[in-house]
Amino acid sequence: MTDPYAAIPAFYDAEFAGADADAAFFARHAAPGPLLVLGAGTGRVARLLATDRDVTGLDLSAPMLAHARAAQRPGDRTRWVEGDIRTFDLGLFGEIVVPNGTFCFLHTRADQLACLRACARALPLGAPLVLDFPSPDFSLLGTPHTPERLAWEGDVGGRAGKRTREVRRRALDLRVDLLDRYWLDGVLAATSLLPLQLALPREIEWMCEAAGFWVDAFYGDYGGGPLRDGCDRLIVRACRC
Repeated sequence: MTDPYAAIPAFYDAEFAGADADAAFFARHAAPGPLLVLGAGTGRVARLLATDRDVTGLDLSAPMLAHARAAQRPGDRTRWVEGDIRTFDLGLFGEIVVPNGTFCFLHTRADQLACLRACARALPLGAPLVLDFPSPDFSLLGTPHTPERLAWEGDVGGRAGKRTREVRRRALDLRVDLLDRYWLDGVLAATSLLPLQLALPREIEWMCEAAGFWVDAFYGDYGGGPLRDGCDRLIVRACRC
């Protein structure tokens, strides 16, 4: 399978350089002990959470992890591991965080269950797993296609960068395919296809229960607000049972 992130680490870091609301939420709700971040990417979330604890960041993309290692600060206790979120075996942790829609890259029930069972093996009883999903936008889900449009623009290593996005949706499958195009100085530099499997709260709850978790809380935003219609996020805190 082609790595959708292979050519875009610099773009990714530039776009999300000032984004820390998710990490702040994870920090406020943190459990004691070492932390595992699944889908760590270039390390933004893991670095922000590595202030006073051991953090492991796991990702399948070698280029993204190379970017994370290059940005590592002296003295922090973060380790970076290339691996699959469905099959990892890295010992026990006090908490696992799955940020930024990482779980949505698992498209089958078998893959979803494999990931959750791997998480259950890595957590002691009572320890939390936090899953961060984009909340389905039902006002758009019935629209099969949104044409390419500007999604972000800014500075990338001193050059003018931008990202455009084209979206295709399959409402019955809760499937969204994001086609991102990255531009430098007006020239197309990379294309990335991100196929996402969305999920609903009750569906997530039974998935967690099937894998050995009970759902402790749902949140609708990084401020800790309740889940409600129109929320941007669907954040799930589940505990190992």
